[in-house]
Amino acid sequence: MDEQSLVCLYSEVSHRHAILVDDGITGILYLHEPSADAEKTGDVEATCFAYNRVDPIDPKEVKRYRPGPPPIARGYASKDAVCRTPESHNWNLRFSSDGTAVLLIRDGNPWAMVSLDEPRGFSKAIESPGPWGNPWSIEVYRSTEWEGRTRP
Repeated sequence: MDEQSLVCLYSEVSHRHAILVDDGITGILYLHEPSADAEKTGDVEATCFAYNRVDPIDPKEVKRYRPGPPPIARGYASKDAVCRTPESHNWNLRFSSDGTAVLLIRDGNPWAMVSLDEPRGFSKAIESPGPWGNPWSIEVYRSTEWEGRTRP
């Protein structure tokens, strides 16, 4: 399966794109460098794992998936890491007020976030910190001022 953008958003504040990309095996949240043209994305600046369509792999199998992003491995995946039919979910993105962080929302609930300060991000699909990112942080989520949302 070719890479498919499930959802994409452009920040008028920071001129960055945020995109959830599915390659048929994994879903990855990308935050891009600024681009003056809303139709063109800049280079990737930060990423975070969002889900696997397949069961978590053995860590020894990671090299087999290169150069693309490998599925998350056992020992790093949370119980929520597998999403076999992502198209059956409602995915949305929301930028931080300054446009340097992005929140991925799954079915109305915060799911993953990535920022320039935390380029490996945080995800509810991650149980242990590692190359796929970090486990979800309610503290980071609450401390970020998201567009259209007041702080709790």
